[in-house]
Amino acid sequence: IDRNVKKAQAAAAVQNVQHEHAAPSLNAKISASETPSVPGRNEGSSSLSNTKVSASRNSRSAQNITSQSSRSINGNPLAYADSRCHPTPHAGFNGGSLGWGMSFKVSTAQECCDACRAHAKTCVPGAGGKVYMKRSWEGKVVEERCAEKMSSNEAGTAKAMPCNVFVFCPTPISQGGLCWSNDVWNHTYGECWLKNQRDPSFPEAGAYGAYPDGYRKKHPTTPEKVQWMSGSLSAAPSIRIDGPKWHW
Repeated sequence: IDRNVKKAQAAAAVQNVQHEHAAPSLNAKISASETPSVPGRNEGSSSLSNTKVSASRNSRSAQNITSQSSRSINGNPLAYADSRCHPTPHAGFNGGSLGWGMSFKVSTAQECCDACRAHAKTCVPGAGGKVYMKRSWEGKVVEERCAEKMSSNEAGTAKAMPCNVFVFCPTPISQGGLCWSNDVWNHTYGECWLKNQRDPSFPEAGAYGAYPDGYRKKHPTTPEKVQWMSGSLSAAPSIRIDGPKWHW
């Protein structure tokens, strides 16, 4: 009998030891996934819940970062514009200018494209002087009006037509903020030139891609590639570039 009692006591002791070691093991798993605990809350359920929320937030953050990074061209978010704008990096499209781009500044290529769309929607023949958009720049809001004439180095002065191509300077201020052009002006970040071409699905580019070696020798300040970006409002699924047609 004494032997049986001793066996029962020994078995009970083993069970107690196993139970005492099992509980800390469960707590260790919870602690490993915990965010900092909040006093007065059930740390077990709260920690698991917080971990799920934290993981969900991290997932959303990662998605946001991916989304933001994809909204750029060549790593520059200022040059991004939606596909309907046919954004074309390292390109300077020709065409009749519908305003003075050096004073018509916007923050991104998308805003420049949107300005072109607004112009195209409102500035039909005979709409000269009509407000087509309100442009914001450096805290100022300017009412932009439809021009009656458009000027171009290629075609002189002609009756204004709706915008169907645009040129934008996307160089960040941190990278100098300049867009080189073969003229007497210092073109800077934010310039938005609204233009019109005969065929926006086949826009003529006075500058496109990398400058030729001979061009850079003739113009020592020329960068390696065209710093401008351009776009088109063509309804075609894609556009072809007519150029470059360098102005030597």
